[in-house]
Amino acid sequence: MQQDPMNDFINDMLDKKQLPGLEEEGVRETVIDDIRTRLLNQIDRAILEAMPEDKIDALNAQLDGGASDEDVQRLVAESGIDVQKVTLQTMLRFRDLYLGEEA
Repeated sequence: MQQDPMNDFINDMLDKKQLPGLEEEGVRETVIDDIRTRLLNQIDRAILEAMPEDKIDALNAQLDGGASDEDVQRLVAESGIDVQKVTLQTMLRFRDLYLGEEA
């Protein structure tokens, strides 16, 4: 089974947060799914905010035209932003907020 870095990241946050009741059946998985959804939404938002305006217009046109996921990923990759850097910064900011640490 291949490891999922996002799940590893979320599990590490949960271990540090030490929330009660996480070990009950199905609770941890539900919390992981919720955190993953919120984190991915924040990453998507951060990527959009980092994109140049003309690329956002092109993205909207592609989405309105029913573009495939691959087409959208290609446009984002060609937009000139460092997606990996934006993603990492967003994940670290999310972790700090989740754990209640100063950013």
